[in-house]
Amino acid sequence: MKRKLGTLTGLFVLVLLAAVSPAWSDQVNQADQAADEAAINQAVLNYVNAIYLVKPKLIDKSVSPKLQKVGYAPKSDGTGYREMWMTFDDLKALAANYNTGGEIDPETARRDIVILGQLDQVAIVRLEAAWGIDFIQLAREGGKWMIMNVIWQTYPGQ
Repeated sequence: MKRKLGTLTGLFVLVLLAAVSPAWSDQVNQADQAADEAAINQAVLNYVNAIYLVKPKLIDKSVSPKLQKVGYAPKSDGTGYREMWMTFDDLKALAANYNTGGEIDPETARRDIVILGQLDQVAIVRLEAAWGIDFIQLAREGGKWMIMNVIWQTYPGQ
């Protein structure tokens, strides 16, 4: 009788472990997902805050030196858009100078961030900021989420 009870107990433990393992794995994955989402959001906040707060050092925390950035703003003569390319160094220079006159209030400036898609190695984010809408591609580099590419335009009708 003791042997049967031990076998049944062992079988019960195995069934319980089999049932709990996927749930535990999901919790671990959800925790990883939440941590990644927070890190992605922080990378984008570093990018936008570098510009709003005139803190170019924040660029180093979240933007890859391999950055490719292109933007579209209306031509001054109203005949369409002009294309503007930017490198990592250009972005740091912009962050050092863009809001030095305080034209944008960093406390109230727009920072609407939406993660549009995320995998374990790459993510795409939409950022609505004072200057327009950025679509940002991030990649995990050395365990850290870094901005690799940005394509943006001013708000339509501006």
